[in-house]
Amino acid sequence: MDLLRLLAQASIRQWRRHPLQLVDERDLIKPWAISLVAREALAGGLHAPGGERPTSSVLRRLDEMVISLQDPLLLGSQESVGHDALAGYMLRSSYQQFPYQQPIFGDTARMRPMLKRPFPRPKYQVLSDAAIEELLGADIDTYTDLAPFFLAAVMSNNGSFHRSWFDQPNFTKICEGVPKEQILKVYDTRLSAPLAAVRRAARSGRHARPELRQHDFNPLIDSPFIILPDGTGLAPLPTFVTGRFSMAALYYAGQNRYGTQFTIELGYVNEAYTVEQLMQLNEAGADVHGEIMYREKKQEKSSVDGFVVYPDQVVLVEVKSLRPAMDQRLDPVSYAERLRRDIGKAKDQLVKTYNLWHNRHAAFAALPTDGRAVRGLIVVPEPLYLANHTMFGQDLGSMPFPTAVVSLTQLEQLVAVAAAERSGRIFEDLTAGSQYLVADPTAALAAARERSGVAVHRNDILDASFDAMRWQRYWNQLDQ
Repeated sequence: MDLLRLLAQASIRQWRRHPLQLVDERDLIKPWAISLVAREALAGGLHAPGGERPTSSVLRRLDEMVISLQDPLLLGSQESVGHDALAGYMLRSSYQQFPYQQPIFGDTARMRPMLKRPFPRPKYQVLSDAAIEELLGADIDTYTDLAPFFLAAVMSNNGSFHRSWFDQPNFTKICEGVPKEQILKVYDTRLSAPLAAVRRAARSGRHARPELRQHDFNPLIDSPFIILPDGTGLAPLPTFVTGRFSMAALYYAGQNRYGTQFTIELGYVNEAYTVEQLMQLNEAGADVHGEIMYREKKQEKSSVDGFVVYPDQVVLVEVKSLRPAMDQRLDPVSYAERLRRDIGKAKDQLVKTYNLWHNRHAAFAALPTDGRAVRGLIVVPEPLYLANHTMFGQDLGSMPFPTAVVSLTQLEQLVAVAAAERSGRIFEDLTAGSQYLVADPTAALAAARERSGVAVHRNDILDASFDAMRWQRYWNQLDQ
């Protein structure tokens, strides 16, 4: 447990040094190394020689150990590294390291505007306010409001959380905002698990190939607080605490409880939220439309989910609830096949809508027919690292118009830039691509930041969610 406490302290110190950038090459140990070392410590795979108590001097050594772990790419001949071997290495490295380079708080802010909406029957069969409260341990407002509380608690207490805190006088105001029993219900339901249970999870399901075990699922993602025998909760990596306050936590909990129907209905929510984000551009030089219904062979069908019309271009937007399974994040053939299957459906929908529109179908009469440029967006809930890379997204290169795959986080950033600039330039930059990329959201957003001189473009929907927080001072504390 001393090593886990040391990892928590290191993670907290690094976060405080650069709160908007969780990864810094000068850090003694990288976040993904902390994650891997914590899991192996739980699984019993790490032992200090002679019972030596770990100190900060070992962090650099542990980081180097993670860097030096063998990968299947390194097991073959260096003279004959093939396409699949290189693609696999890129894929595994991306999903191991890129999650720690994402914006920290957007996932939490997104929960409120996504889930505070009607869920009318029969379209929604299982998703409801009651189902959300059952899965999260609280209504969506309370759950979202608790995110800064739990994070501030671990950031201020070296990664520890004690149930006894609520009996202290300084917690009176907190309990007036949310009852103690409610806070602890969220803690017990979504954030914690006993040491023995986390240890069993860390030891189970190990990959058959030892060199791939570094990419095994980390049970701390699902239970960031390990409940120690004395009742203390310990979070070795505070970023996993924020991860529980996200749509991903609800997605997997709902999938386990209700099955496929729940994930289908969250897909409806993703579509509605995407259009709501785009609608912000109606006040910034664009004309935004939702899906268009049309008839084909006496059946009513729907177009892509959204249209963003600018004087110089039209952006067609299709939403797909695609999340690749763990094993597909290791195997490039499976990953590419999953992209071809699911992204292929989005591609087909974009092309079909484009053809109906350009063939002057009456249902699309509101859209311009003057030959302005056309671009496509495929929006997915979580980042699909490398989906825009030519090595994986070859099908996108065959589209009749430039098309990009973006996550909800990237969509929010793109909308914020387009709103601030009052133009669609960001969509043009996004789909420009390069030698190896059919589209490049990172480069487009970096260019926009350079043009404006601001580090972060504000998204009004996310800002409104933050402003609704009951405990704003906790966010302020984390920013200091």
